[in-house]
Amino acid sequence: MRGRPKSRSGHEPGVKVDARSERWREHRKKVRAEIVDAAFRAIDRLGPELSLREIAEEAGTAKPKIYRHFTDKSDLFQAIGQRMRDMLWAAIIPSVNVETDSAREIVTRGVEHYVELVDQHPNVVRFLLQGRFADQSAAAMATVNKGRDITLAIADMVSSELEEMKLDPASFELAAYAIFGTAASATDWWLGADDDSPRRMEPDKFVAHLTTIMMGAIIGTGDLLGVKIEADQPIHTAVRRQQPVA
Repeated sequence: MRGRPKSRSGHEPGVKVDARSERWREHRKKVRAEIVDAAFRAIDRLGPELSLREIAEEAGTAKPKIYRHFTDKSDLFQAIGQRMRDMLWAAIIPSVNVETDSAREIVTRGVEHYVELVDQHPNVVRFLLQGRFADQSAAAMATVNKGRDITLAIADMVSSELEEMKLDPASFELAAYAIFGTAASATDWWLGADDDSPRRMEPDKFVAHLTTIMMGAIIGTGDLLGVKIEADQPIHTAVRRQQPVA
């Protein structure tokens, strides 16, 4: 049975909403976003070794106020990771069309947007990949999981196109995890160990290599499933069952 419709604010019609609580919730949401914005600016400018005090100074507030809006450093860390994930998502999704684009086009565009974002915010990426806050390992893993959401969503779009072939969705999910892990490790290598390290490769060359590595994972997964993937054809016409060898 369908539930009761909700208003634009997300509350059920006829349910009284405490205006003060609603205003406070919106205020906290706004302040959290402003602190994440400040953290981005501070990390970009000062590098990934910065302190929480320096983030507070960039936000124009005191360090204790940050703890009113974030439970701890890990909470702030995860919010920074989610902001990066959302920025990448906003760039990739409008640029691809799984009905008409080939697998190579989808992967290439995704990698291009990813590398562009990394190049714009290298210190933020180092901060997220290398875990510069103390006791950050659990938060780092949570951030990695958020990043996987993008590759998993794209894998889901692709597998939806291939539902009629009854291919194992777990295989596409595994490929998505492997692809994201590859991208994270390759990015760490590309940026170099130190904050002032030069890029190990020109951006367009890095995009080409990363795209080729990812396409290898996709085509290899197809081989395991007994299908051939024509990388330059639209998804719905690019996949066909391999003929058994006589």
